[in-house]
Amino acid sequence: MLLTIRWRSILVALKDAWPTWLALGGIALSFGVGRLVSPDLSAAVRYAGTVLQVLGLATVAFGLSKIRRLFGRPSLPLKIWGWFRQLASAFETPKPITLQASIEVSVVMSGDLSVVRAAGPGASLEDRVSVLEENLSRLRDELAVKKQKFQEGIQTVKEQIERETQERRTENQQIARRTEELAVGGLHLETVGLLWLVFGVVVTSIPDEIAAVLRLAF
Repeated sequence: MLLTIRWRSILVALKDAWPTWLALGGIALSFGVGRLVSPDLSAAVRYAGTVLQVLGLATVAFGLSKIRRLFGRPSLPLKIWGWFRQLASAFETPKPITLQASIEVSVVMSGDLSVVRAAGPGASLEDRVSVLEENLSRLRDELAVKKQKFQEGIQTVKEQIERETQERRTENQQIARRTEELAVGGLHLETVGLLWLVFGVVVTSIPDEIAAVLRLAF
């Protein structure tokens, strides 16, 4: 029985495990920086812990910034700048207020006028029948025009309803995407940042013990 290796599945599995590779890569990078900064193993462990703490805090800050951008909120520097501007405006000379009143009245009257021809008092029977036929034809034309306008109005309402439905559907999709991104999307990155932060606090607190363990292991 031949063993078939599905490389595509392996690549997908490795890609899905990116938080693990990121966490291990950050730990390896921090210890590499610690060894470059100091040849002493204990000091290198302490420096590595400091780097991990900085990486963990940076990850948390990045997650908060991502959430702000996701919901369209201003960034922290913009909030601080706005606060300073509001504080500075309290010391400015108040500007004169100019009031301008404008009254505009618009009256729109619309309606359909129907003109009906009437036969004279002494009109003959043929003239009366002709007038009736003419009025009937005119009424038929007016009815056709009103029917067309009514259909156009219904079509306009349908288009508005479809457009509003599409807008609501798009808004619901955006809300669902934001909710999913908030609940799950940044969870992996925040978990990696928390792991870095905890690991950095531990190795910074007991660098000598960690260095002794590393000497025994390597």
